[in-house]
Amino acid sequence: ISFVLVLVLCVGCTKRDQVKRVHPKHTVYEMYLQRGINSLNNYNATHDSTQLLAAEHYIDSAFRQKNLFKFAVVPKVSIFLYRSQMDEGRRYVTGVDAALFPRPYLKEMYLHFFDALIFNKSQKYPQRDESLKKAIASVEDYLKIHPKDKDGISDYFSLKMYSEPSEKLLADMDAYSKKWPDSKVIVDNVKQSLTGVIKK
Repeated sequence: ISFVLVLVLCVGCTKRDQVKRVHPKHTVYEMYLQRGINSLNNYNATHDSTQLLAAEHYIDSAFRQKNLFKFAVVPKVSIFLYRSQMDEGRRYVTGVDAALFPRPYLKEMYLHFFDALIFNKSQKYPQRDESLKKAIASVEDYLKIHPKDKDGISDYFSLKMYSEPSEKLLADMDAYSKKWPDSKVIVDNVKQSLTGVIKK
């Protein structure tokens, strides 16, 4: 499958309720962030380039409120991915402190993921596969401590669909649900979202 298909799955944007918790009052910059996220969602649905331009404008504006950084950084990375700006995206992620990402594994995951995309573009497939394994491992290490984390589970299985055929991926999901029963609803939702694009 195309690496482009992972974008909507692997770079999930900040949810509205998370934005509201940043401040007791809704600020203009929080509104910018939410508009940027909405524009990204619209772009994903329509592939209208004006939506991507709008998303970039609103998200860059949201960075002016410092405590929104953790909520804006993932949507910012997603813009690089949607534009296939792999080198630029990797440089951006390199320059962001790992502590400023909403989850501690994200910087390492994104760096390896960008590497995988860069290697894929240059047809260096062994290096691509090795980078992808490292991206998966970074999420796996996080899930050992936080096995019920919804975003971690989504990132983990979204990445694994590149290295596993559909039968094994679905079996891994079922095994995860059995090991961690409280995660079953989350895993089932991820499974549903991946069904149309998993590797055959």
